[in-house]
Amino acid sequence: MANAWMPGAQRLTGGNEHAPPGAGAPRAVWTVTDTDPDRGTGAARSEAERLVSEGRAPHLVWHPLSGETVQILAATRRSELPLGETRYYEQYVDHADEGRVCLVVAVVARRSVPFTDGPMLGLTAIMDWLGSWGVVRRWPSGPPGTEVADRDRLARERTVRMWARGGHFGHDQVPGSHLPGPGLLDVGHLLTPEAGENGLHTSDNARVTAIT
Repeated sequence: MANAWMPGAQRLTGGNEHAPPGAGAPRAVWTVTDTDPDRGTGAARSEAERLVSEGRAPHLVWHPLSGETVQILAATRRSELPLGETRYYEQYVDHADEGRVCLVVAVVARRSVPFTDGPMLGLTAIMDWLGSWGVVRRWPSGPPGTEVADRDRLARERTVRMWARGGHFGHDQVPGSHLPGPGLLDVGHLLTPEAGENGLHTSDNARVTAIT
C-alpha cells in the first residue's frame, strides 16, 4: 500500500485539508521556486515555510543539490499551488483536483538554470514514492519550456489529451495554466534517477524514450 507520507522526508505542517475525491490517471506536476539553490542546508525547509505562508503549498519541496526533501501535504490532499483551470459548461474545472492523485513537486532552483543540468540528490526516493501512487514514468507533453506560449484551439485540445494520459508534467503543461514552467528540463535525465544522482546525463535517445 502506498504511503501518504514519503519515507525519509522531513514534515512541515501548515497545508490545507482540501481533499476532493478525484478520478483518472495519477499525475505529478513539477515546478521551481525560482530562488537561489546555492544556499546550502535548510534551503528546502525555508522555501516550504515561505510557500505555506503564501498559501501556495505543494506536496514536496526538494533541494537537488543537497537531497533535502520537505513534505507539506499528504498524498491524499490537494496542492494549494494554482495549477490551471479550464471552463466547461459555464463552470471552471480546477485540474489540481483531477486524477486519483495530483502530486506537486517544487524544486529549489532557478527557472533560467535547468536543475536537470546538475546533481539531483534524493531523486530516486522521490520517483519511487511518486511511482508507488501510480504515477507512470513518462512525460506525455514533451519537455517543458521556459514560458507559456499563446495556444490556439488545437494546441489547447492537445494539452488536455496529454494531461488525460497521466504521468509527469511541467507547471506550464497543465491545461489552462498561465504560469511559467520549471524551465528547459532534460526530462530523460529527470525520469532516470540513477543517472541523475550520479551527476550523469542521458543520451538524446534516452530523452526521446522517456517522453513516449
